[in-house]
Amino acid sequence: LDRIDLTMMGLVLGVTVVGLKVVGLILVVALLIIPPVTARFWTNRVELVVLLAGAFGGISAWLGAGLSASAPDLPTGPLIVLVSFGAFAISMAFAPRRGLLSSLVRHRRFQTGVHVRQGLLALAQGQPIYEPLTIRLLRGRGLARADGMPTREGAIRAARALRDEKRWEIARATPALELAAARYDGRTRIEEVLTADQIAEIDRRIGPPEAVQ
Repeated sequence: LDRIDLTMMGLVLGVTVVGLKVVGLILVVALLIIPPVTARFWTNRVELVVLLAGAFGGISAWLGAGLSASAPDLPTGPLIVLVSFGAFAISMAFAPRRGLLSSLVRHRRFQTGVHVRQGLLALAQGQPIYEPLTIRLLRGRGLARADGMPTREGAIRAARALRDEKRWEIARATPALELAAARYDGRTRIEEVLTADQIAEIDRRIGPPEAVQ
């Protein structure tokens, strides 16, 4: 263990030993665990986690003690734990990077992107689209007509998506590009992964793009 680990373990041990006699086991455990976990939803940096955990713990203790003082029948310790848990629940739900809401939004965007791309590939190859969501998304973006045929913009986007898919197929079959090709998730454009020279070499193997009628 390095010096930082030993220091943190020593601080945790000291807080636990002192806190057990002062406030009891439940409050000590709650304030040692909940604030750091809450802070972790908001940042990846260790120093910020430490600062935020201290802030969450201090605010929870202040609010819990204040609520207990305003209502003498309510015990201080459980109120502090409840306030701390409330901060944890809010962070878990609404944190911009790790919160449940942001995760749902990212999943929805990813799902939409996959449906649109697969729909464009189907249009480019003249295949029927049976998934109602895919058809609805394509029509909503002006890429397909009510009869399932592509619009002018849809045909251009479909040809571009098909060529991009062919590029990925060659990249996956090329040992030197195998690691980069593993990043393909069904919607990532190859320009986001490979260099211009690598794409140019792949295009040379594919041939010139076909004109869209």
